[in-house]
Amino acid sequence: MYEPGFYVPQLQALLNTQAGALKRQQLQVGDARYSFAETLIGPASYYSINPKVLLALLELRSGLLSTPNPSPDQLGWALGYQGENGNRRGLQAQIRWAVKELLYAKRDYPQYAALTFADGSSAAPPPGLSLSEYVIARVLAPTTSPDQLPALRQGFLQTYTRLFGDPRVPPSDWPAPAAPFLAWPLEHPAAVTSFFDHSGPFLTRNARSGITTYWGRTETDIAFAYNGHDGWDYAAAPPDLGLAAADGEVVFAGNADDGCATRAVIIDHGNGYRTLYWHLARVDTTIGQHVVRGQPIGVIGSSGCATGPHLHFGVQYLGRNVDPYGWCAATPDPWQQNPAGTASTWLWADRPSPCAAPPPGAIVVDTGSPGFLKAGDSWQSVPVGYGGAALFASSLRGADAFGPLDLRPLTLPSVAVWRPDLPAAGRYRVLAYVPYALSGLEDAVRVRYRVRYHGGEAAIVISGPLYANDWVDLGTYEFDPHDQPTVSLSNLAEAGQRSVWADAVIWLPAT
Repeated sequence: MYEPGFYVPQLQALLNTQAGALKRQQLQVGDARYSFAETLIGPASYYSINPKVLLALLELRSGLLSTPNPSPDQLGWALGYQGENGNRRGLQAQIRWAVKELLYAKRDYPQYAALTFADGSSAAPPPGLSLSEYVIARVLAPTTSPDQLPALRQGFLQTYTRLFGDPRVPPSDWPAPAAPFLAWPLEHPAAVTSFFDHSGPFLTRNARSGITTYWGRTETDIAFAYNGHDGWDYAAAPPDLGLAAADGEVVFAGNADDGCATRAVIIDHGNGYRTLYWHLARVDTTIGQHVVRGQPIGVIGSSGCATGPHLHFGVQYLGRNVDPYGWCAATPDPWQQNPAGTASTWLWADRPSPCAAPPPGAIVVDTGSPGFLKAGDSWQSVPVGYGGAALFASSLRGADAFGPLDLRPLTLPSVAVWRPDLPAAGRYRVLAYVPYALSGLEDAVRVRYRVRYHGGEAAIVISGPLYANDWVDLGTYEFDPHDQPTVSLSNLAEAGQRSVWADAVIWLPAT
């Protein structure tokens, strides 16, 4: 699934040592032409496929690495797959088929699904195959017969070993999971429109199965994502810029041959992680370029198979999809337990995890803390949020939303107050957590926090949908415990019948 440091330059260098014509191959992807190496790296990286596996399969089935002048059939049936009434003829179509077949094989390995052969027959896979062995058997079986599969499997091992070395030797120098290092990949806050699916990010789209969020809850409402979603979607649109989430090297930039010609960028961060930026309207970087955190890499758009403008943001560790928000449930993470999966950890460097221990010196006041007070009858609890729960209240129309002749209601607002037990006077950054949960109401877009600090009070108005599933930065201020500092909000908003959320507030020592 993963090959560190093997991207377009390295792949092209390998092809240049071979007699085959792939080193000169130019292929059309969307509105541009790309080298074979560029065409292969895009989908291989996105679908977590080691490109060396695809190269070995191409050499095994059609000799394309070693044949200077391949025949039309060698190119047309490059991976030996002639099913679907021949609709997969062509080098690019063959690779797209193989990449998806390898992806679905990883999905099906826990069930040890049957192999399907070229004649349409099916048979159970040989007993005891590892994940890697099963995946290779799955992509070879549709190109051959049951009696020929063992020889092809052995041929793949020999071909891969000849080209790259024995794949069965386990790696010993891959990096350990990193401490948080990512920054927000957009210029401005943006609403979350899709979560990462911990039940298996295989793009399965089985609506009845729902998705498992990093809170450990299975959600079937489309507000969370479609089943099998392999990243996070943020509701940005042109002319918003996508930003590099961390320093690194651009290893793909252009139209990805994923069946949709999606404009995309992939950055390798040199620590075992890479980030993926999909559905761009314009790509503003090039392969091999070094970028720094926050550097623009393209314009957000709806290219490829997107149904509307947004940024699809993905993170991979050692070639496997991970959730940068980690895992917040007490139960085991199903993606970590999956043979094709791995553990997800909190990776955002500029804010704390909502389910880990607070950073050193931080003071947290949650809705169950002694320093939290609430008034009013409209507060209700939901089992999602910092510490596993949060509160919401149905909003009332605030005074600034009325005209001069409008009648004001007599209902008193509901209020939440957070009072920290600060150990000493000092400068603190104040963050308020806004959960992503369904209340049956739309979230209010004019929620007013008030921060009382040493020498004054600040009012911060935020849009609930923009910050749901994240921390709101309420600012950095001087605080003195003797002043009885507080953060407060009420359910007064731009209109009635909107959700106003109350969850944890954290005071972080500012250095």
